Amino acid sequence: MKKLIASLFAASLMLLGTQAYAQLVVGAGYLHNIENTKTTDGKAVGDAVHLNGFYLGGSYNIQFSNYFGVAPGFYIDMLFQSRNNADGGTFGGIQIAGSASYNYTEVALNLPVNLTFKMPVGDNAELFAFAGPTFQYGVMARSTFNAAASIGPIHYSKGDSYNHYGDKGDTKPFNILLGGGVGIQVGDIQFLVGYDHTLLNSEKSSNLVSGRHQIKAGINFEF
Repeated sequence: MKKLIASLFAASLMLLGTQAYAQLVVGAGYLHNIENTKTTDGKAVGDAVHLNGFYLGGSYNIQFSNYFGVAPGFYIDMLFQSRNNADGGTFGGIQIAGSASYNYTEVALNLPVNLTFKMPVGDNAELFAFAGPTFQYGVMARSTFNAAASIGPIHYSKGDSYNHYGDKGDTKPFNILLGGGVGIQVGDIQFLVGYDHTLLNSEKSSNLVSGRHQIKAGINFEF
């Protein structure tokens, strides 16, 4: 973490010593997120959880040379999952008694700080790449049950919901992701793909370790 902060500080000093210009970029895209939960001794807990959703937001691309820059931004993620398993299953690493039928919704705020590289490949086209950390804070993670179920000692009726970030929840809202991506810009339109993975354990339980990785594909518009 200290090395990460030092690197960002050094990049800021480089930026202050150059004549930089900034361009606003807004965009949206598709997210596919995979979460794996294990015990502290490495034993898998349940199946991997697959979430699908989208992101939207914007960034300022600050160029401090013809090729290199930094892009701080703000994005909102929304992820969803629907599950219908009459034989039960696991939920946040806890065995469910009864139906495992529920709808899950997650909303998170993201502050990425990416270092960028771009290279012209024609009169009106550029290839670009980006990499860096994203500071993420979850504002909602809620499951609504479609049938009665028991999670540990707590019983839920049809229509009840479980707040994963609540006092009795299983998930920590803050995490840091590290990742990057590549893309092509034609005129003022960018097409990109990217990958991120979490650096922190999101489980509140001291007996479990949970991590995520995700892929994304999107389109941006530069102003």
